[in-house]
Amino acid sequence: MYISREDLAAAVSRTELIQLSNDDGYGSEPDWAIVDRAIAYACELADGYLMGRYTLPLDPAPSLLRPICTDIARWWLHQRRINTADFPKPLEAAHANAVKLLEQIRDGKIHLGVRVGDTAEPSGGAVEQAHGERGAYQVRANSRQDWSGY
Repeated sequence: MYISREDLAAAVSRTELIQLSNDDGYGSEPDWAIVDRAIAYACELADGYLMGRYTLPLDPAPSLLRPICTDIARWWLHQRRINTADFPKPLEAAHANAVKLLEQIRDGKIHLGVRVGDTAEPSGGAVEQAHGERGAYQVRANSRQDWSGY
């Protein structure tokens, strides 16, 4: 996980967290199970963008992912309550920016500062030769046929 309950609680007021997570109209505490679902959603979405570029899970988590995941989790909590047409503009902009940043990380335009040895390499598959060398294809074919008489 790239964020914790405490990270999310620091990003929103306690009252807002209670209103967004507690389905009991008279609740005085956040529903931590719902908060955990928002956190899981945000972190899994981030992993979906990072999967092809980095070996997951990233540990320790790069600090750049904390505000991104926080904005996504906050958006997830709000979408439980608000029609998306009525979303507050700053919240919608923060979510759109978070997704844009994840796309830029995925595309290699923004780097997380993870050591090169920690990045994922695409699997060699057919490209990887038996002795582990990458870059050349091995091809098997039947023996050559003489088509010169045709």
